[in-house]
Amino acid sequence: AIASPKVVPRGKALARERGVILALAALVVLGMGLRLSGVSTIGFAEDEINKLNAVRAYEQGDIRPNAEHPMLMKAMMFVSIKAQHAWNARSANQISDEAALRFPNILFGALTAIPLFLLAAAFFDRWTGLLASALWAFGINAITYNRIAKEDTLLVFFMLFGFYFYVRAKQAGPREVKTKRRNYILSGASWGLMLASKYFPHYFGLNMLYHHYVRLRKKEPNEPSGRTPLYFYLIAGATFLIANPAVLLPQTWAYLDIYTSGQLLSHTGYLMGDELYKNTMAGTPFWGTPVYFYALFLMIKVPLPVLAAFLVGLVECVRRWRQPGHAFLLLMFLLWIVPYSLIGGKWLRYTLSLMPFIYMMAAVGIVTLVRLVASRLKALSTERALSFVTALALIFFIAWPAWTAYANRPHYAAYTNALGGGRVGHFFPHDEFYDDGLREAIEFVCKTAPQKAIVAHETPGVVGYYLEKFGRTDMQSRVLSDAAFKLADVPQQTYIILQRGRTYFENQEKMKEVRASFKKVYEGLVQDVIAVEVYTR
Repeated sequence: AIASPKVVPRGKALARERGVILALAALVVLGMGLRLSGVSTIGFAEDEINKLNAVRAYEQGDIRPNAEHPMLMKAMMFVSIKAQHAWNARSANQISDEAALRFPNILFGALTAIPLFLLAAAFFDRWTGLLASALWAFGINAITYNRIAKEDTLLVFFMLFGFYFYVRAKQAGPREVKTKRRNYILSGASWGLMLASKYFPHYFGLNMLYHHYVRLRKKEPNEPSGRTPLYFYLIAGATFLIANPAVLLPQTWAYLDIYTSGQLLSHTGYLMGDELYKNTMAGTPFWGTPVYFYALFLMIKVPLPVLAAFLVGLVECVRRWRQPGHAFLLLMFLLWIVPYSLIGGKWLRYTLSLMPFIYMMAAVGIVTLVRLVASRLKALSTERALSFVTALALIFFIAWPAWTAYANRPHYAAYTNALGGGRVGHFFPHDEFYDDGLREAIEFVCKTAPQKAIVAHETPGVVGYYLEKFGRTDMQSRVLSDAAFKLADVPQQTYIILQRGRTYFENQEKMKEVRASFKKVYEGLVQDVIAVEVYTR
């Protein structure tokens, strides 16, 4: 049951309200700054080019491209690109395509501090909510995936609002009819927008599963059943269809059938450390990437203070699993880490939907540690001890991770903590580099290669975009892993771009042959580690 709130004088309560609003505003602004830092410094990844091509199709009135994903994010990117064109036509300070395409996710990534605060405060208190929001705003793992043009950022933003408004609806008493209705409506709309961001309906199911087993308040005498009203589901469905009308097209369903069956896979394999693994759904549960994939991510990619706070929070949630907030975090964490670890196809960007629960658990852990340490300081009064320990906790658990993010900009994805031995790009090269440095390698080839030279690679979208941007549409683009591309047949003026993160079963032997028989003419470094190489005869 939720504890009764303490009576606070009105003036003091208003001051607290203003303080919380100002703190949240500061977190959003600072988080936005970290996410924007150097956003144009890193060129497009292949996945992002698919979004750019979809936006270009939207400009022609065609909403069918990239149909494996819903429309909402691409619609926002369409608006952002239109605004970029209008700005660039009137200003000498030009906005890059990279910045314009990524801006919607950067904005909503920073704003996610708000629903995260609301949800944590609803389950615990405002202090825990502010800590969770600060961990998100400055969290290098959240920043990393808020800066790429993929659907996970909007998924998390609307998912958290869906959770929050549903909690508020359940917390409202039977006489608070308007409050219940308003929160059910807002929750339904949030879930609809989440599904219009990414086709991951299981989060909706997890919400219903939690509330099926956990009551947030005591049932009052003669209170009617707490069933979720029908209009909640109708609003969720209507919002989904309005924000994602492409789902009504027969072509979308035909494409989804082909996509989910794996027929569109042109290459397979995920290099993890020095071992190449299958990375497909067909490899579930034990024949794909290792089951410890995400556990390893948490161990070596999360800053150590946050990792320590999370482990304390996890223990605290296990100890207090009967309490609504702790039960929620424990359920969401376990039903994320276990099934995702068993699925054969894994990508680090999926962890963005895990991080809110990690940060909320870490916030619980920080509060637990602060109270424990303060209670042991016999020499100080309770209030002074609490203030002193709180200040130390903010430096250790908030300021340190914030500095970690700031010091690793703009190559946030390359960060590895001390447990990873500083081995940048070794454990998860595909996700850690995510085509970082590829744009510069293509630019080198464009400046070096003679007319009508061949460039071989694994990223036809990125190469095609930058060949056009750098004025080298005369060059012939070939895919290295294509079975029809034979190294023995390539002419003298051929440039081959190799990326460790794009090592596949279909190209690994060719990559070995290129490194053994061709001459390296370019290295692209990310955090002093080779991310891209260019070879020629």
